Amino acid sequence: MKYLVVIVAGLTDKPFAEKDNKTPLQLADTPNLDALTKNATCGPVQTIPDDLHPGNEISCLGLLGLDPKKYSAGHAPLSAMGLGIRPAQDEVALCCDLITLQPSHDDMVMKDYTAGHLSRSDSGLLMDALKEQVVDAPVTFHPGGGYHNLMFIKSPPIAEKLSPPNELIGEGIRKFMPEENRELIFVMNQAQIILHNHAYNRKRVADNEDPVNSIWFWGNGELPSLPTFRERYDKSASLITASLMVKGIGKLTGMGIVDVEGATGFADTNYSAKVSATLKELESKDVVFLHISAGEEVSLKGDIDDKVLMIEDFDTEVIRPLAQVMETNENIKMMVVVNHVSSAMSMKYERSPVPYLVYPTQSGDAYQYDEQLLETGKLFDSAPDLLTAFLTNQL
Repeated sequence: MKYLVVIVAGLTDKPFAEKDNKTPLQLADTPNLDALTKNATCGPVQTIPDDLHPGNEISCLGLLGLDPKKYSAGHAPLSAMGLGIRPAQDEVALCCDLITLQPSHDDMVMKDYTAGHLSRSDSGLLMDALKEQVVDAPVTFHPGGGYHNLMFIKSPPIAEKLSPPNELIGEGIRKFMPEENRELIFVMNQAQIILHNHAYNRKRVADNEDPVNSIWFWGNGELPSLPTFRERYDKSASLITASLMVKGIGKLTGMGIVDVEGATGFADTNYSAKVSATLKELESKDVVFLHISAGEEVSLKGDIDDKVLMIEDFDTEVIRPLAQVMETNENIKMMVVVNHVSSAMSMKYERSPVPYLVYPTQSGDAYQYDEQLLETGKLFDSAPDLLTAFLTNQL
């Protein structure tokens, strides 16, 4: 038996009053997901433990079979592993995202944590400028291939939890600035001057586009020693994702990492190439994880209509071709699971349960893939328990 796990961000949400009290998932046309429910086992899973702050490093660790309370990990060191680099013993790894801030009357407001879906080439230009021009600070910059990058700083461990920019859309940043490490603010201030004067941003302003006018530090934490996937499940595994952080988890646990051309992590990602890579890996691996994060950004920016479109694209571009292959291959079992709630209403992560779907089974008792699945089936209190049940044919 082959096992396919599709981890998807941003599907579930709350009902919107202005949308007839329906959720984006209920508004979306999802014939392929709906068809699966008729022959699937469905139910809720709690991917965010009560005592942990919601985040991808929490939910994805769990859905890849690791207890996030036991293996506490920072987003930045995991991303560094995804890039294939490690900070020195006296360095701290931090996410160093290129962002767009908007002036307000007494603060700067987080406007776009992706800096307009910053491309690899444009990001490289700006990161090169930071490498060359930031002075008098023990830091090194490491391009991540887009808005999400890394910085290593010679520093004792930073105990203060630094806030992720994707949770701060529309918020004034002053109260979220680092309090314990003034050197970070010194570097950020330098970066803002460098970016303001950069020819790339002058052109963006001339073209009436938002400039990439700041960096944002976050993701500090530990890099745990993780058991391999084979040690835990006695199975080989591959992982397809655009996320550096998720790649880092995969590398630390001995999974095969498949890089896909055109995988962006946004709604414009190359779904077809990711599906093709997934099916190819299933030929040689026991378990394949396909991670789709396209729904997160539209959710955290509060784009309800774009979220509906993303859900429909996911249904058409990912679920339909996978289901078609499974119709002729009885040796594949698939689980579709949401990583955690990314709400377009609150524009925040939330810790409420999310649905899982395991296909095929003898028969299902649902006819539509939406939040009503949370009221059916067995509740799993932890994501690792769900994955174990799936891989041991208990579902």
